[in-house]
Parts: sequence; structure tokens; C-alpha cells
Amino acid sequence: MSKPNFSQLTRQELKTYICQHPTDDEAIRELFVNRRHPDAKIYPFPYNMTKEELAEVFRHKNSNQ
Repeated sequence: MSKPNFSQLTRQELKTYICQHPTDDEAIRELFVNRRHPDAKIYPFPYNMTKEELAEVFRHKNSNQ
């Protein structure tokens, strides 16, 4: 069975495909990297952040929900 062309799927179709194929890295990359909103906030990779900085990132993110 061949994979669908992810760039031609709607966002909902792509989410449905990922739910059915959760290990398909190509599909996940299409959804979370290629279709990322251009104004989305970018968080730094946490390997060099202090516990306080990490807590502040999550506190801010959780307060926006």
C-alpha cells in the first residue's frame, strides 16, 4: 500500500491518518513542521534551561489554555 501525498491532504485528513499510523514520521513532520503557523511561538530546546526557566515556559503556556 502506498502512502498518500501528505501535502494534498486537508489538516483533518492528515490528523486522521496520523491517528491510524502514529509511527509515520513523514506524516507527523508534515503536520507539525511544514504546516506550522508562521506566528507560532518558538520555545528553545530545554537542554540548557534552568528548572525555573522551564517552569516559566510551562506556566505561561498553561495559563493561555
